Parts: sequence; structure tokens; C-alpha cells
Amino acid sequence: MTVLETERLVLRELSAADVDRLLDIFGDPEAMWAYPSTKSRAETERWVGWAQSSYAEHGWGLWAVIRKSDGHFLGDCGPMMQPVEGQQVPELGWHILRTEWGHGFATEAGRAARDWFFANTDQGRLVSIVWPPNTASRRVGAKVHARMREFTWEKTGTVECLFETLRSDLPKLQSG
Repeated sequence: MTVLETERLVLRELSAADVDRLLDIFGDPEAMWAYPSTKSRAETERWVGWAQSSYAEHGWGLWAVIRKSDGHFLGDCGPMMQPVEGQQVPELGWHILRTEWGHGFATEAGRAARDWFFANTDQGRLVSIVWPPNTASRRVGAKVHARMREFTWEKTGTVECLFETLRSDLPKLQSG
């Protein structure tokens, strides 16, 4: 099911048919260098199931990112609940095929998902969590969100970059 469209992209719900495509990202050590490890097929199937559970519970989750011009699967992007400083908070994440890096797809999908999220939920805050050495994702986070600070993420015990947008930040982000 299509959730939203941008000039170049369609974001739609993930399905079991996307597991092999996601494995092109999750099984790639270079694409997953900022994660503790690559993911197996079973882990990737659970990832899709996690997103599908979020659709059922919240009406949103990680969505497949598809290039309009040729229907090519590029990755995933969307909000998922994560523990942040003692609360469950919607966190916007993105994963793009390494062969498609550098074309602005993560930023385009991230901005569209952010805008969709605030237009279609009553949530007041959206964050993205990025490991500090991951400079490419930090650049995306800076383009998508209003602010950034470091914090210690209780899920991993590591210091991470917490990018954040409040509903009140949207007019400034959408006009700039």
C-alpha cells in the first residue's frame, strides 16, 4: 500500500516480498558498518514483521523506498518506536542501498516521512538516532531535523547523536 510520494520516490508498506531486497542492505558489511553486525534472513524477516506490527498498532512504520522512474527498491525509511531517555519515542530511520548512496534519496524520503508523520499523527516529537562516526547519516539527520545533541542511548549504552524535530519546528523546516 502506497503511503506517500515525493518527486522521485514512492514510500509504501514493507511486505514479505521485500526481504531479499532488504538483505542487499542488511547483508552488506559496508552498508551495515555503523551497526553491530549484518542481519541474517531470519533477522530481516523479523525486521519486516516489526514494521508490519507498527502499521497495525500505530498506523505508521518503516516503509519501502521505491524510485518512481523505474520501480527500483532503494531501501526503507519511516518512524518506529524506540526507547529514548526513559520514554518510547517515534524515531525516524533510513537505510538505502549502498549503490544508491549520494543521490539524496535518504534526505528526500526522510523529509517526506517527517512531514507525513506530523500531518497524520498527533505526536509532538520525532527523533533520529545516529552513531557519531556515521557522517553520511548525520548529514541526513541535519537536513531532516531542527536540532541535534549527543546522548547516551539506553538501548545500547553508547553515545549517539539525537536529532530532533518538534511539531512547532515544522514551519521553519518546510520553508527552508
